[in-house]
Amino acid sequence: MISAWSLSRTLSASWARSSQFLALFLSLTTIVNGTATVNDWRAASIYQLITDRFGRADNSTTAPCNVTEQVYCGGTWQGVINHLDYIQGMGFTAIWISPITSNINGSSTVGESYHGFWPNDINTLNSNFGTADDLKALSTELHSRGMLLMVDVVANNMASAAPGATTDYTQFTPFDKEDYFHSFCWIDDYTLASDYQNCWLGSDDLALPDLDSENEFVISTFQEWAVDVIANYSIDGFRIDAAKHVPKAFWAAFQDKADVYTVGEWLTADASQACDYEVDALVGVLNYPMWYSINATFTNSDNNLTIATSEFESLNTVCQDTTLLGTFTENQDQPRLGYYTQDNALLLNALAWALLADGIPILYYGAEAKFDGLEDPLNRESLWLTGYQTDTVLYTGLAAMNAARNAVAANVDYSYWSAYWTWKSKIIYSPGNIVAVRKGYDQSIVAIVTNVGSDGATLGPYTIEDTNFASGDVVVDTISCTTQTAGDYGYIKVTVTEGMPQTWIKTALLTNSTICPDVDRQSTTTTTESSASSVVASSLYVLLISGLAYSLSILL
Repeated sequence: MISAWSLSRTLSASWARSSQFLALFLSLTTIVNGTATVNDWRAASIYQLITDRFGRADNSTTAPCNVTEQVYCGGTWQGVINHLDYIQGMGFTAIWISPITSNINGSSTVGESYHGFWPNDINTLNSNFGTADDLKALSTELHSRGMLLMVDVVANNMASAAPGATTDYTQFTPFDKEDYFHSFCWIDDYTLASDYQNCWLGSDDLALPDLDSENEFVISTFQEWAVDVIANYSIDGFRIDAAKHVPKAFWAAFQDKADVYTVGEWLTADASQACDYEVDALVGVLNYPMWYSINATFTNSDNNLTIATSEFESLNTVCQDTTLLGTFTENQDQPRLGYYTQDNALLLNALAWALLADGIPILYYGAEAKFDGLEDPLNRESLWLTGYQTDTVLYTGLAAMNAARNAVAANVDYSYWSAYWTWKSKIIYSPGNIVAVRKGYDQSIVAIVTNVGSDGATLGPYTIEDTNFASGDVVVDTISCTTQTAGDYGYIKVTVTEGMPQTWIKTALLTNSTICPDVDRQSTTTTTESSASSVVASSLYVLLISGLAYSLSILL
């Protein structure tokens, strides 16, 4: 049987990386195991958390957690369950949790393995986070809320609190022989795949023995592990740690077997390098190129917005499907935006760009609380010490932006229009001080972002065209709850005050949302645009089927 993702990669080769056509095919493809579809992930927004630092089973908001000690602080899967209302209240529809497998015990000179990235036994769960029943309960509770579960995966290495040259391989399960590992050597050149894919990460204080990703036992074991984890705990997707340190062939086989959404990590500012793993290895990659531009653009009002818009265009040029990239502003390995700026307007604009431009948005826990740690371990704070506040500017702003995204997602007719186009973004206005970006076709979000900051001058009014709104549509900015009626051909007028972002959608889409409760959820004008879209969509559907038939003829 050819898996959905294996077929998609074959089609990609047949059509010489025709990204738009491939995306049309992918949007109709359902992940075989039935836990989630590609469209589910395209429409999702992900809340990334460190299990040990998010929530405790006892609901404590005072339990101490000194991040510099780098030890377990007591967060668990049950603690996550206890505070899902907090996550869902911001509008997030998926969570990404720490690696779930057993890690080395005790404390090394670089701390304990509270983060989950130092595995010693992939067949056993990390008991510090809870039991198998606890993990199943988390998955069940998420799915009952219509949310998805992503698990972090470490397949590049195991961990040993000893010098690399003296590694005791019998401590690893099931990789208890030296034959399963590359010969010991530290990575010397991170630009050479032959070096960073064969030598070891770590140090003599904590070595990360590099698994031989071409060894048949290693390959098959991780494939079986993925299938079992998905079946046992109803996992919907995987985040892949250190993806570039493992050859693409390993991930291609892993992807075929797991057949769920996977997003891989490759720390690079080069879009072509990052998206190379999206072609024939994994479904998506973390959008590090965009992260670099977000940091440069939205932490310093002196920098030009073209830094972000240029990267946006670059990604669209070289990436296969930008709607499946993981776009983020912070993570466990990088400094928090709050370290660089405490300006709420700048932070909200950065979040708006990540949430509403191309890709699947990922929020690193604590960004909503304006955490300001520089880097590991200072950026791995305990969230419970904040008391899970829901009335802050960043929390409510995120809720408003996600409300716009979720309202559009709930009103997309996937039966006739490709989700690739539905979640594709387009820059429709960029005079210099602001950028207007439109996401969607049959339903649209128009986001307005700037980096002038809260003390910046009032900008506008600007006339924004190409919105996909219709003349007479009543639209609302879900952040300020301001409404207006779209003019001829759907144009809107916007004025930016105090540097705040805006997210405009039709008011009628807020029917099932609690955002902007005083705004009338009135119906919007119906025009011939919808029927025209259907005609175009039907034509594309015929093109899709014809192309698919052609590719299948090649395969057979």
